[in-house]
Amino acid sequence: MWQRRALADIPTVQWRNGHGYTKVIAEGITGSGLQWRLSVAALLKDAPFSIFTGWRRSFALLGQESVILSEKNGNWSCTVNGSTPPFQFSGEDAVQSSGIVAPVQALNLMVRSNIASEQPRLILLKKAAFTFLDMGESQIFLIPSNGAWNLCEGQSNVSMVPGEIWSNSDPISSRIFLTQEKPKNSLFFVKI
Repeated sequence: MWQRRALADIPTVQWRNGHGYTKVIAEGITGSGLQWRLSVAALLKDAPFSIFTGWRRSFALLGQESVILSEKNGNWSCTVNGSTPPFQFSGEDAVQSSGIVAPVQALNLMVRSNIASEQPRLILLKKAAFTFLDMGESQIFLIPSNGAWNLCEGQSNVSMVPGEIWSNSDPISSRIFLTQEKPKNSLFFVKI
């Protein structure tokens, strides 16, 4: 069964380094501790990211702004905006954001490096209508980035808009159709 949460209703947690805050959407915790975390971070200004040794990060922007991410030692640099696929990097990288002219929201999927290859966890940018079926034991998250989307499952049809998080952890047995209300709308599909 699909559940809707308003991003505004999720409590904020300050970054380890104090340069921003995060809203945790979901976490995977086992007997050995935290294994993955899906969150939306507020980037308020150009600032360094917190270091997460032993983690892999997927970073994407919600909305239409852009941010430049640069590794401190110059090993890589990447411009991320609401139209680019998520950018992946090591949580051990010393990353600096720049080019922020107004606060932006970033979608983050962090997975422990030792389990990153055991079970696929993915975050995809969707810019066109798509369908899916039989996700097995996965948790699915749908996060509209730009504009409204329609979620059609059987006889049910609901509208999804930016600022909402839709999730489903039940086995999906019927075909799900997602369509944009306008051609340039985008949405992030996360499977964990």
